[in-house]
Amino acid sequence: MMSDIVDLTAAWLKHFAEAEFDQFPGRISEDFVLRLPFVPPGVPKEIRGRENVRDVLLETVKGRSRINFTEVKIMRTEDPELVVATANGEAQMANGNTYSNSYVFFTRIRGDEVIEHTEYLNPLQFMAAAGDPSGD
Repeated sequence: MMSDIVDLTAAWLKHFAEAEFDQFPGRISEDFVLRLPFVPPGVPKEIRGRENVRDVLLETVKGRSRINFTEVKIMRTEDPELVVATANGEAQMANGNTYSNSYVFFTRIRGDEVIEHTEYLNPLQFMAAAGDPSGD
């Protein structure tokens, strides 16, 4: 079991977006909270509950390849449970478009359990990639 918060966060980022909760080497709180502050209207800015979050992520996985994160930087904060990470991500959408975005993540891990995750990204990048590949 990993105990270092930076190592756990690296593993978290590898498995989270793909809804691979069972492959994450730590635990995920049953009361886990996902916050998405910049999503467009009609998309929930907060999703509560481990299984609810996983169900939502499983839906997104259906429309794209695995997100490849590059330039990942994970930084400790003064709060021993909170890390900040930045990364660039890219995936192929089911419609053939390439999705790419830059991310800032705030992840709270207590012991070896992920409690909450806040993800900042540009939703316009996702909306453009999810649209018509011809641009129409």
